[in-house]
Amino acid sequence: MKGNIMKQLLALICGAILIVAYAQAQTEPPSSTTTSSPATTSMTSTGSTTSSAGTVTDYTPGAAITLDPGTGKPMRFVIGQKVQVLGPDGKVIANTDVKKNARVHLRLGQEGDRTVVEQINVESSSSNY
Repeated sequence: MKGNIMKQLLALICGAILIVAYAQAQTEPPSSTTTSSPATTSMTSTGSTTSSAGTVTDYTPGAAITLDPGTGKPMRFVIGQKVQVLGPDGKVIANTDVKKNARVHLRLGQEGDRTVVEQINVESSSSNY
């Protein structure tokens, strides 16, 4: 019994790693140069949910959001059809209230065969949002 649980846990961890790797490959902008240093991101995975945090460098409501997770290498994410946007107080705000330079936390999920942003949590901003 313990062996089966360990195998299931290992399979779940491996699956989560694959989801993160796939999401990262789908969200990184194309690069014309190759680097020898490993990339670091703030993406984390819990079960079937993946998340990322950073500062908004570009945002098109309903289409895409680009974050700098603090590495200087912005990551682009596709916005899901049913995205929910929350302000610092946890209340729902308009998707147009997300501004450049705002600090946000994204919750990513699957929409069909692609990884998309399901929720944007605005943590702080230099303006109202």
